[in-house]
Amino acid sequence: MHDYRGSGYDVRDDIVASQDRAWQALARAGTWWTGAARVAIAREARAARGCVFCADRKRALSPYAVTGDHQSVSGLSPAVIEAIHRIVTDPGRLSRRWYDEGVAGGLEDTHFVELLSVVCLVLIVDSFARTLGGVAPALPEPFPGEPSRVRAEAACDEGAWVPTIPTAVGQQPEIGLYEPDAFTPNVGRGLSLVPAETRRAQDLMQAHYIPYHTVITNFLPEGRALDRMQVELIAARVSAKNDCFY
Repeated sequence: MHDYRGSGYDVRDDIVASQDRAWQALARAGTWWTGAARVAIAREARAARGCVFCADRKRALSPYAVTGDHQSVSGLSPAVIEAIHRIVTDPGRLSRRWYDEGVAGGLEDTHFVELLSVVCLVLIVDSFARTLGGVAPALPEPFPGEPSRVRAEAACDEGAWVPTIPTAVGQQPEIGLYEPDAFTPNVGRGLSLVPAETRRAQDLMQAHYIPYHTVITNFLPEGRALDRMQVELIAARVSAKNDCFY
């Protein structure tokens, strides 16, 4: 589905394969959202980049200093639209107050986690395409089907905004969510309330970056055009540009 042959760059097969798998999952019912809703979230994430209200709030000293309405392209609820637009346009100033307001507006923690995963998926694929001088791929047509709506019983309060699955618990064979014998950092457990989304994030991370257990080493998989220091320099710069908390 993702074809970068006309970009002038030799894109590795594992990157293309991981993006294809993510795009297929985007169109199918997840754990809490239907395929149609997931695609609508993706469409809204793209629209947020051109939202005038979001731009005004981004320039303001506080996002609460500006009032207005989002330029929405979907029929999603106001709480969902607000979550999508803020994640895309102003992630560095997200707060617990903001999250609690979303919950009060009807956005459940499980739905929030899956929404976050979909938004990040789209941002990864779109940014990759733009960096190569291309255009973002067309969104897939959603497949019919209902979400499984099975809450991860192993998730608990670890001090984050949403419940997460602890490293030791997620490594148990019957769960198999994390790499064995390796500590999984907070960022790797952030989506674990919806385990399917954690697995999709891991798939994208291993192709576009490196496995979690190698982050604190000098390891780099074979076949990379950059060395590890170059990879980390780019990763740090991209994180800073994206207002990454870490």
